[in-house]
Amino acid sequence: MARKTDRTKPPQEAKQEASSDATTGEQLDLIDVAPENSKEIIALARAYKSAQGRRIDALEEEVAAKVKLLALIKGANLQRLDDGKIRLHLDGYTITVTPRDELVKVKEDSEEGEGA
Repeated sequence: MARKTDRTKPPQEAKQEASSDATTGEQLDLIDVAPENSKEIIALARAYKSAQGRRIDALEEEVAAKVKLLALIKGANLQRLDDGKIRLHLDGYTITVTPRDELVKVKEDSEEGEGA
């Protein structure tokens, strides 16, 4: 709530005091008004944060797997293609490594027709 001005002070003095709050960086209390659909909003906000957490966890798992995969492929001393890439086909997967970017692509053979 906004701070009440002291009625015993002259209006000019009260106005100066109110403006000093703005210069000191004090924030006035916010009015607590929620929209009618606030329950839906908070439910979706919680679902969003949960999905975001799962995505971040999955990304950490993906990065760890990528590092291990790169180490194994580099350790195999495979022949590079003319463009410098390493490409191998194993058990239904085509694995392509672009060493300068450390870009790894793993594509399942069944994905060929999907445009992935």
